[in-house]
Amino acid sequence: MRLEEFEKINGGDMKSSNRSVQVGLAVVLCMTMTLAGCSTNWIGEAEEVVAALIPAATNIIALVAALQGKTVSAADLQTIQNAGTQAGADLQLIQSLITAYQTADATAKPGILNQIQTAIGAVQASLQGLLPALHIQDPATQAKITAVVGIVLSEVQSLAAIVPLVQNQGTVASGQLSEKTSVARVKVPLTASEFVRAYNATLTAKTGNTALDKAAAGLTIHVHGKAARWATAGVLK
Repeated sequence: MRLEEFEKINGGDMKSSNRSVQVGLAVVLCMTMTLAGCSTNWIGEAEEVVAALIPAATNIIALVAALQGKTVSAADLQTIQNAGTQAGADLQLIQSLITAYQTADATAKPGILNQIQTAIGAVQASLQGLLPALHIQDPATQAKITAVVGIVLSEVQSLAAIVPLVQNQGTVASGQLSEKTSVARVKVPLTASEFVRAYNATLTAKTGNTALDKAAAGLTIHVHGKAARWATAGVLK
């Protein structure tokens, strides 16, 4: 499945956007990728993915806050603020754990991976419990929030699927994969750049609701490399 499918979101309605996102995020590992290679790629790419997920989660709160009193109630705003703040804190923790993993010795790495997996699970729980708790009546707003939360959740779920492969990398010979860890069964995250493009396309897809479209258009995110984030003391995400 190619990323170009996400770009079609801009021209479709929100239902079409949801379907495109769900299909596009069902990306699987290339059959030629070895498990060891997956581990190496995951460490570097996970940093970039999490760095993009942090502002993506924060902007869900900002979007709803802009609509409070219009199509979003104060109670729903509080629900989203609570879930978004918790998800953001857990993503920050994941980011620091990934950094720690890269410099840890071999005996410490399994424990850090377990902590990463636990933190990812906490983010999933926060986002999964969010939508059922909302009471948004406006169909356009409901569809937009559902789509934006959905794409963030899908990326987090995909990230979670990679951790067990990293944990098990030593059990499979280079260039070979057992049936248990078959790459064809694993949904991997989009790259950070792909996620940002898909997120922004979902965020800015027109709904016909002028206030909603205006609020969403100002909340697109950007991806910056590790060197740029380091040079700006982490200001750039």
